[in-house]
Parts: sequence; C-alpha cells; structure tokens
Amino acid sequence: MIGGPRLDTPSAVGEEGRPRATSLAIAALIIAAFALTTGVLSGDPQLFSGIALLAGIAVAGLTLLDRDGLGPTVIGHLCFLPAATGLIASVGQVAVAPLLALGVAVAMVGVAAAWTNVLDRETVSAATVSSVVSYLFAVAGLVVGTVVLALAWFSWELVSAVAGGTSPMAATVCLGVLGVAASGCLYFAVAQLPLVQLTARSRRDAIATRLKRGTRELKLVAIGSAAFTVVVPLALLLTPFGQLVASPPFSLGIRVLSSWVVLAPLLAVTVGALVAGSGAIVIRKFTTEFNAASVRTVGAAIAAVGYLVLLALFLLRTGIFGFGSFITVFFGALLLPLLVYLVLVLVNGALTFGLLPARAGPAALTASGLICASIGAAQADLPTLLVFAGVVSGLVAWDVGTFGLGLTAELGHRPETRRLELYHSVFAVGVGLLGIAAVGIVDAARYAVGSAIGSPETMALAAIGVLLLLAPLRG
Repeated sequence: MIGGPRLDTPSAVGEEGRPRATSLAIAALIIAAFALTTGVLSGDPQLFSGIALLAGIAVAGLTLLDRDGLGPTVIGHLCFLPAATGLIASVGQVAVAPLLALGVAVAMVGVAAAWTNVLDRETVSAATVSSVVSYLFAVAGLVVGTVVLALAWFSWELVSAVAGGTSPMAATVCLGVLGVAASGCLYFAVAQLPLVQLTARSRRDAIATRLKRGTRELKLVAIGSAAFTVVVPLALLLTPFGQLVASPPFSLGIRVLSSWVVLAPLLAVTVGALVAGSGAIVIRKFTTEFNAASVRTVGAAIAAVGYLVLLALFLLRTGIFGFGSFITVFFGALLLPLLVYLVLVLVNGALTFGLLPARAGPAALTASGLICASIGAAQADLPTLLVFAGVVSGLVAWDVGTFGLGLTAELGHRPETRRLELYHSVFAVGVGLLGIAAVGIVDAARYAVGSAIGSPETMALAAIGVLLLLAPLRG
C-alpha cells in the first residue's frame, strides 16, 4: 500500500478524501514498525504478515466495489469477501493475545482505507449491499447445486442399475421416463433458444414452420412416452405378456432396450437441452435493459460463481465427504461472512451517528487499533516499553494522518507539500521517541529500585503528556 497506485480519484483544492501520500506513508511505517517489533518479541518476525496481506486485499476489493465497470466489480467481490472472511479467521488463529491481533488488524485496515479513500458512509453502504447480494447468490447456488447434484447422482445410480439388466419392468419404465424427460427438455430448449433470430432472414419463415411442427411432435412424443411408461408395465404385470418377453428370443430385445447404446443418447439429449434452455434464460435475464444496476447484479452473480468454484476446489482438495470439510464449509463459507457484514453494519452506523469521524475515519481506526494492540500487548505480558510504544504510535499516527487531511482539504493533492509533511512528521515522531525513551529510563529505574513508578497509571500519564506535546505541533 505504501508505494502502490492510487485506487481513488483525488481532486484539487477542497477535496475531503484521503491525506497526502507522505503523511500516509509515515503512518503506514509506524504500524509496520510496531507489528514487526511485536512479532520479533513474540518469536516470529512474520507474525502479522498474513493479516497485513488480507487487510490490503480486503480494502482493495472494497474500493473496486465502488467502480462502475463489470470487471472491477467482479474482481472487487472476489477480493473483498474471501479476504475479509480470512482476516476475521486469522485474528483468532494468530499465536498472540486476541486483542493484540485485533488491534493490529484494525490499524492495518485503517491505514489501507486511508490510502484508498473508501471509509465513507455511501461507499460502505453500497459495498455492503452489493456484497450481501453476491453472498445470497452464492448461498442460493450452493443449495440449488447441492439439490441438482443429489438428483443427478440418484438418476445416474438408477440408470446404472437398470443398464444391462434383464428385468422387462425396469427396462420399460426407465426407457419411458427418459423419453418423457428428453422430449420435455427438448421442448423447453426450443421454446427458450432464439433459433429463428439466429437464422438468415430469408429462411426465418421456413425455420419457424419447422419449429412449430417439431414442438407438436415433441408433445406427441412426451404423451406417448408417458403412456408407454404406464401401459406397458401394467401389461407386463397383469397379462401373460410379461412371461413371454422374459424368455428368449424376446429377452434379447429387453437387453438392447436397457443397454447404454439406447440409454446414453437419451441422457445426453436430456442434459444438453436442459443446460441450453436454462443458459438462454439466464443470459436473457441479465442482458435485458442492461444499466448500472444490472452491472452490479451481474457482477455479484459472476462473483458468486467464483465463490462456488473456490469452495469446490477446496472440497476436492480436502475430501468432499469428510466431516471436517462439512464443518469448514458451514462455518467458513456461511457464518464467517455474516460477521463481516456485521462489522460493515457497525462501521456504517458509526459513520451515520458521528461516532467515527467522516473525514478522519481511517486515522481514527488506525490510532484506535494501535491503542487496542497496546492493551493486548499488556495482556500478553510483553515488555512495558512496547505497550507504551504502541500507545505513542497510535497518537503519532493520528496526528500525522489528521495533519495530512488538513493539507488535503486546504491544498488538494496537486501542490507539492512533501517537505512540510516531512517536517511535521519528524517532529511528531521525535516527540514520540523522546516519550518512549523517557519511559524506558523510568522503567529501568523501576527495576533498579523496585518501586512502582512504572505502573500502568504512570504509563497513562506519560501517554497524556505525549499527546499534550504533540498539540503545539498542529498550531
């Protein structure tokens, strides 16, 4: 995020978007330094690398969901929900105190949201609605796909049991049912496919006449197959005809009727016609009156297919019928996204009621995350100096971020203000380092004399002192 391209479209003077790039780079470096130091002290320098990657991908996806094109919308869906779900799961799996991991994740999301300028009520609301639609499409597709696969498996097992058998009853019933299904699916496909429109204009009348005659014949075939399915089994059951066809040479005909040579083409025609007709309905639905709303709907539907493909690949890798796979699918694919939407609703509510500043929302998230991480570091019995450094880092990140916001509102993004930002950042970071050094000296003295001058109350007073020292820099 520090050196990446802009995902927002900054304007000139009066732009109320993200801070200037230099201020954001300083804030990002502060978070990276705190996370790296925490990882080193915890025994794993790459402890938060996964959280950082997922936070960046999730925020990038949230940004792309605000675009109008179909491609960016689909990519945004595929980036946002899986990465946000993985981020929530990773917070609970990192081998540190949960509050520490949560704070680092919030801080990284905050600085990433500042880079992309997406933490406003309109963007969050639109992205939430669009992502929920994609999630519902995926859930509906999962349910429908499961039912279809179950029916397909049952049908295949039934046909496989009949194929090659010698039972006249089973052979005639299976043949009649497949005849009804094939003729019905062909009628459905002919009714839905634009066969006349795809024909040359000079031949359209002839093709239309043939299609009418063909649909009438398909109706007759369906009725005849249904009658065959009912009448012939009754005749086999109630008359001596059943004993006759069960003996040679008529039994050879039963074997032919129940062989794959006869059943396989009927199955292929049924499946192909059903897929073609359903595809025509879907394409017609999504391409009629195509507008901005349709782009979002189609993007959500395509992304839902992508979710299902990823889920299918995961199941094939881990074993479809394993109990662990079922638990992972239920909690990972169905419940964890609900937590993502709960967080988005809370953020939207905080923006609506003013609990999260409209302009300085990312800076507030960054500072809050670092302070939360500091509390988690104290719970994890990490060094006191790191705890205080986290609090100071949050204050400095807030100061640098809001200063960059002020420059953006007054000057826009075009004037070159790198020196001014660096000047302010050097002083802010310097004050923070002086505060950390002072507390380090106090902590060393506490260990030397065994007093309580390094107690949490003292740390809080020192943090307030750093905040007061930073105030004049804004003047």
